[in-house]
Amino acid sequence: MAEVLPLLLRRRIKRKIKDAGAISVETAKTAEELGLDRFALRWLEFVKDVKKTSDGRYYLLKDEKR
Repeated sequence: MAEVLPLLLRRRIKRKIKDAGAISVETAKTAEELGLDRFALRWLEFVKDVKKTSDGRYYLLKDEKR
C-alpha cells in the first residue's frame, strides 16, 4: 500500500495543475496560483511531470506512455 500513496498523490497534484489550466508555457502559473507547495512542484519537476519557467511559474508536461 505504501507504494501506491506517492502515485495517487502524484496523480492528484497533476490533476489540480491541469484543472487550473497550467498546460503550456503561456498558461503556466505560480505555486500560489495553483495552491500547491513548492516542494510538491519541485518533486514533480524532478520526475519530469512539470516544467518550471524562467520566471518561476509551472506547467504540466504532456503525459506520455512510458
